[in-house]
Amino acid sequence: MLMNSSVVLEYFIFTVGLFSSFLVGGNNSAIALGILVSTNVLRRKLSYLVNAISLFIGASIGSVTMESSIYGLVNSRYFILLEILLSSILFSSTITFYYLNKIGIPASLSQMIYPSTAGVVLIARGAIGFDWGKFDFTVLSWLLSPVIAIVTSLSMYFLLRKALTGEKNFIKEIRYYKYGLIASSIFTSFVTGANAIGIIISAGLITEPFYITAPLYALAATLGIYLSSRKTVITVGFRITRLGYTAASSALIGSDIISEVFTLFGIPISITQTIMGGIIGLSLRSFGYDVEKQLKQIAKGWIVSPILAIIVSLAAYGVLRSILGL
Repeated sequence: MLMNSSVVLEYFIFTVGLFSSFLVGGNNSAIALGILVSTNVLRRKLSYLVNAISLFIGASIGSVTMESSIYGLVNSRYFILLEILLSSILFSSTITFYYLNKIGIPASLSQMIYPSTAGVVLIARGAIGFDWGKFDFTVLSWLLSPVIAIVTSLSMYFLLRKALTGEKNFIKEIRYYKYGLIASSIFTSFVTGANAIGIIISAGLITEPFYITAPLYALAATLGIYLSSRKTVITVGFRITRLGYTAASSALIGSDIISEVFTLFGIPISITQTIMGGIIGLSLRSFGYDVEKQLKQIAKGWIVSPILAIIVSLAAYGVLRSILGL
């Protein structure tokens, strides 16, 4: 009975992971894709292709540093409990992520998966081991990454401004702006794949090895770009490029540098909120209603997403244990 249940749970975890990758790929790529589509730097089809390739490479190769972000976070003598745990947190986080983004609250998958895992571990009463040190450091990174992104984005902006100020050839200047936007878009997609999809890949490693899980989840994320990101691409793109081309490039590259550093150390962060930190940094040049609104949105995401995910994951964990008689 338990053997059959274990197989079903493995299929469930892998399938939910694919769906989650699809959602995150479509939602989190709106920024990288939108900056190209809204400025017509590249043709629309080419913009989608460039971002899809960057996201795929980031998820299938760049995510190798994120292998232990979930898979190495928990342990138990009872393998079935780990499967129930991962089934619960993946299901709850995916549903919560979809719902919150649907109603306009920027949500981070890591900010749902980690608190949900901690909540389930606590009610498991010692049956599941948990790396609390890694959890504490990850939570700290959620607070630090947007703040550091503000500093790096502003620094990048002043460096680019200084570099372009002496350029008297208008055609060359426009070309530099174009290259900056393309580079920032590609980098953003890569980091999204490596970190955001990397977290989901780590959870899926309980079912299949990395060389199977990573490319399949990367493919699902890539499909998400084509099938679920179109509605928000233009809106997000114009919101960012309204800052100006230099500022938009600086906001993305500056925040992506921070995201990639955290990724290399295997630390899951909120890519979206780190980028918003970069955008806020450039918006601080003229603090106004937009900055205040963005700060409120980030705060709302930090508060609502973990609470809602914890509630759903605890309910799912309890239901699954009852069904399996554990």
